[in-house]
Amino acid sequence: MEISKVTVGEQHGRYVKTRIYFHPSSETVMENLMNRKSRPYNEYRKMLPKLFEQLGWNDGKIMPRAKWSQFAGCSCPCSPGFVVDNVYGRNIFVDVV
Repeated sequence: MEISKVTVGEQHGRYVKTRIYFHPSSETVMENLMNRKSRPYNEYRKMLPKLFEQLGWNDGKIMPRAKWSQFAGCSCPCSPGFVVDNVYGRNIFVDVV
């Protein structure tokens, strides 16, 4: 798996921990809905250092920590992703191939 596209957006609250959402770019909308509870998050975790470097977060001062959460985006399991410590106010969407 490789990162094909990264989109950074603002969150509603400035002091809310950053969320990172991974999406396979080859998935259809229906496949995305069906696969949300079975994401290969351990494979995604291996991509985080490269993503952090791409975002400029690997400066050596504070290395972000990220924890997988099935409930990252809301209170139901429809938007799984990583919740990042020490980085606030962003939503990051990563397309992978």
